[in-house]
Amino acid sequence: MSATPTPAAPPAFRDPQVNVYVRDLAASLRFYGEVLGLPETFRTPKQGPPDHVELRLLDLALGLATRDAVRRDHGLTSGEGPPRGDLVLWVDDADAAYAYLTKHGARSLREPHNFGNGAYTLRSGRVADPDGNPVQVTSRVGDAPRAPSTLGPSAPRVAGSLLSVYAHAMDPTLRFYRDQLGMAESFRVPTTGPPEHVEVRSGPLTIGVSSLAALERVHGMTGGGGPPRFETVFWVDDVDRAQEWLTGQGASRLAAPHNFAEVLRSAWVADPEGNPVQLVMRRGPG
Repeated sequence: MSATPTPAAPPAFRDPQVNVYVRDLAASLRFYGEVLGLPETFRTPKQGPPDHVELRLLDLALGLATRDAVRRDHGLTSGEGPPRGDLVLWVDDADAAYAYLTKHGARSLREPHNFGNGAYTLRSGRVADPDGNPVQVTSRVGDAPRAPSTLGPSAPRVAGSLLSVYAHAMDPTLRFYRDQLGMAESFRVPTTGPPEHVEVRSGPLTIGVSSLAALERVHGMTGGGGPPRFETVFWVDDVDRAQEWLTGQGASRLAAPHNFAEVLRSAWVADPEGNPVQLVMRRGPG
């Protein structure tokens, strides 16, 4: 009688970052770099118009990648449509941050408003980046006496961030990020019963899996269903094995493993909502 084979151990997914697909890289650099004040750490190519620029958002790398380069180099398409997620920035004063961003040309999506329950109360406003991606500025209510909002000459102080992923079905999306990618659950609401928002963390990256139904009910926002606008990136030891393991767990393959940028090898899978997840490694010599 043959023994049941032992399932292969999951790969180590590490050093995550977030890439945003953009149409006009110069416009996005003005918004994220100049208006929000995020410092540039990397660009390629180094001469001429870049295809990919990375900024530093606290300990997280935030990449801006042109849609044309993503399609040309990796065979992935993106475009406009209902957003599938948003970038959340924790700030000292959501009203002041919202006023600052709209004063500097960001289109308002939702004015600041309070939400939450007895366990916490938050205040949040949303603006759009140059590609229409929602950027949420959020502060806690009641942590300290509220001072009058002032615009000031500089960008708001960002104390933390998360990538919020909108989900039609919470359970499969949560299983993908928490159980398959190995991210640790750090917060959920409500704490009992079916959740509407669950946060999972890996290194500097926090992903909030949020119910589309709750998004509309609580914030008056709709989303989901459009072409992908962002991706999460994880570094692995073996891209081919990591993609094989994830597809064996049910993930859809978006792009087969391939070499690019001289020293890198990448592959893509999709999360249950169709958002791209890039697996990348640095190739050895030869």
